[in-house]
Amino acid sequence: MGKLILARHHASEWNELGIWTGIRDIHLSGYGFEKSEDMGLLIKDVTIDYAFTSMQVRAIETMSCMLDICKRHSVPTEHSAALNERDYGEYTGKNKWEMEKILGAEEFKKLRRGWDYPIPNGESLKTVYDRTVPFFFEKILPLVLEGKNVLVVAHGNSLRSLLKYIENISDQDIADTEFPFGAVMIYTLDENGHKLGKEVQDIIRNLPKERTSRAQIIATIGPASAKKEVLKQMIENGMSAARLNFAWADKEEKGPHITLIRELAAELSVRIPIIEDLPGPRVSGAHGHTYDKTKFGFTERDRELAQFGIERKVDYLALSFVRSAKEIEACRAAIQEFSGTQKIIAKIECQDALNSIDEIIAVADAVMLARGDLGNEVPLEKIPFVQDMIIKKCKAAGKPVITATQMLISMTENPVPTRAEVTDVANAILEKSDAVMLSEETAIGKYPVEAVAMMKKIIIEAEEHMGRSTHINLL
Repeated sequence: MGKLILARHHASEWNELGIWTGIRDIHLSGYGFEKSEDMGLLIKDVTIDYAFTSMQVRAIETMSCMLDICKRHSVPTEHSAALNERDYGEYTGKNKWEMEKILGAEEFKKLRRGWDYPIPNGESLKTVYDRTVPFFFEKILPLVLEGKNVLVVAHGNSLRSLLKYIENISDQDIADTEFPFGAVMIYTLDENGHKLGKEVQDIIRNLPKERTSRAQIIATIGPASAKKEVLKQMIENGMSAARLNFAWADKEEKGPHITLIRELAAELSVRIPIIEDLPGPRVSGAHGHTYDKTKFGFTERDRELAQFGIERKVDYLALSFVRSAKEIEACRAAIQEFSGTQKIIAKIECQDALNSIDEIIAVADAVMLARGDLGNEVPLEKIPFVQDMIIKKCKAAGKPVITATQMLISMTENPVPTRAEVTDVANAILEKSDAVMLSEETAIGKYPVEAVAMMKKIIIEAEEHMGRSTHINLL
């Protein structure tokens, strides 16, 4: 029995922009070409006897890169429209995330992932299934049954339709099935084409580990990353510290996260500091959240959560909406009362903090530049200069400084960041930030591992251009 090797084309120029491509013929991006070669290296030790791809250029380019990097220049290849991407009809060329706002999250998910959701002048996943599975039976499965290893490079939805049959996925569960970028799935099949065995290789796991960054990567742990295999890959790809955001979660949820982080750190023989981010006087409003300026910055709720973290030996307590040194002193008194040794991170996110920045830096153990909330009080055009000022003051005082918020925010939904985000991260490193932080990207995003890996690549590149620089380590 041969093997079936499935691979999805890597990022196209429209994937990077978040645009529905469907049957439109769009080339791979430069990043997509690079990663397609990496995908080829995943199968360099596998003999490929036959290859199939769609009629669309992004899949053809991916397959060519995969085979060329392995010097497989004579593999018989067949192109078929049966493997083409789903036709998105009237949605073709539209921005996905703008459409999500218009349609609402529930309808948007049905449109993107549903089994038989109708699209004006387009195809449902069921329609795609009705052309890919017969082709699988006619062309692909017979070769596998003959003992040949067959490579199929196609698209997210044409591959999802094949997975539905091969893995016996229900109409309902197919909505939660994704074929990720950068992955290769290797199947052994029974005579009916159903899965007997499955091996998944991905380029994230196989990135070179010899290059390390000096600046650290803090990743926020949430529903997307609080899974053992995902968190393990994040650590393997450069995550230096874990942030637990207690503004949106309770002790019952975060307790198991602490346990999981500790277990994986021990398993991988690394130390992962845990930052417990306290909510402070945060309040929810009609247009998001703000803070209660009438309340003291270290609240009774903060005190309760601090005790919880101290008992579980977290490494840092991060204070939200700090306005003066008094909140830090109150938190330090609580740490002593509960017999803790935790250090304190002062989050700079309001104008009062800027007015008291020197005294805050003097008493805090580290400083976080939380640009999201700070941008609600400081004109946006001033944020870059506030950032520069705070980093310089922290470096002069010998205190670690963390730059945070929306660093790779587009990776919450997309596998690659925007050029502006790459520049933002690089500039934070060039300004000598000791750490940079991922928030939604790893807490609720679709690509938490990729976000960490990308952050590491940007840091390493920036550090190579800045010469020697001393970073103050959080570890």
